[in-house]
Amino acid sequence: MTAEGAAVPRAGKVERSVVGIELMAGEECDAIVAAILEDVPDASVVLLPGLVQLDVPHRLVIRASAVEEHLGREWDTRDLNQVVAAYRGYFTRWDEDQVVLSWEHGDPGDDADV
Repeated sequence: MTAEGAAVPRAGKVERSVVGIELMAGEECDAIVAAILEDVPDASVVLLPGLVQLDVPHRLVIRASAVEEHLGREWDTRDLNQVVAAYRGYFTRWDEDQVVLSWEHGDPGDDADV
């Protein structure tokens, strides 16, 4: 409410500019972070004891093929569940090719790269 008692209109959408993920440290974490940094070299990476915190502007795409390249073996995107400690944003796509974390509910991912 304003000083005059009128209601203040609310925005239909909250602007958020950073999405992020926290991963338990280890081999898969290292490969996921390396794969993300290829696409977003200016991502914020904070190393904590046993944990890696990664923040990127607007959206985060984890491509299975890039993670596999860094691991040197096949990687199933469902294995992300085993290393995620926390996240900021919505998982808008999670399939065998990529995982997308975004504040846009309808973000379909990067079909051109799949």
